[in-house]
Amino acid sequence: MLEGISGTVALVTGAARPRSIGRATARRLAREGAHVAVLDIARPYSDFPDHGVANADDLAATVAELEALGVRSVGVRADVTDWDEVHAAVAEAAAALGPIDTVVNVAGGDGAGLAGGPILGMSAEAFRKVVDVNLTGTFIVTRAVVERMVADGRGGCVVNTSSQAGKVGWPMLAAYGPAKAGVINLTQVMAQEWATLGIRANAVCPGTVDTDLLNKDGGFVEIMGALDPGGWEAWLSREIPLGRLQQPEEVADAIAFLCSHDARYITGEALNVSGGQMMA
Repeated sequence: MLEGISGTVALVTGAARPRSIGRATARRLAREGAHVAVLDIARPYSDFPDHGVANADDLAATVAELEALGVRSVGVRADVTDWDEVHAAVAEAAAALGPIDTVVNVAGGDGAGLAGGPILGMSAEAFRKVVDVNLTGTFIVTRAVVERMVADGRGGCVVNTSSQAGKVGWPMLAAYGPAKAGVINLTQVMAQEWATLGIRANAVCPGTVDTDLLNKDGGFVEIMGALDPGGWEAWLSREIPLGRLQQPEEVADAIAFLCSHDARYITGEALNVSGGQMMA
């Protein structure tokens, strides 16, 4: 067991989808004894037709799964890009579970299919939507939680989800990569500004994670297998030293560590969790 998580209250965004980093994180924190508020849009999101999102049934199922682990849980609905919805959802979560000690921002996505598209094929509107969900949403949710921590005179923990694409420019990720790079920088600013308040802020940078969205409609495995002359296995062995896709639970394990007392002297970091796909 990790120290310092049991009995705390955590809010995790993007945690309703069944096979996702968000739900795996909520489950991991619950197993450590945290009470978990699950914040998700939980409705069809017409702006992102290529990406199905979690619905109300998914949200309820996540809450039931967490409560079955012996902790208290609540599901709250909000679009992370909507200031008023987020503040109302955070207030609802705190009313149900008590003051929030930890916020984990997982909600995001490339917003335009797995590849995203080249710069010359992307509209300003599509670019803004991706930045809004990944970067602005992280800002809004964290601010809504941390302003409560500060008002209550409490310390806390922030973990934001960036990506390997936030550390190096990849083709076809003209909006997603810059948005995730912004998440890393925003995390560092948070760590600097809030250190004296007892609030740590870190980011995780996953590589290629085996989620439902990754393999939607054949998805990533088929695309990479078709592009590489040696097929899927050749792509894996070349790009990922550990030779396999990572599982959502492996990202969740790193997030839980950063939330724990074991990471009490770590702040402002962007931790690679990629099987060696990124080593800098």
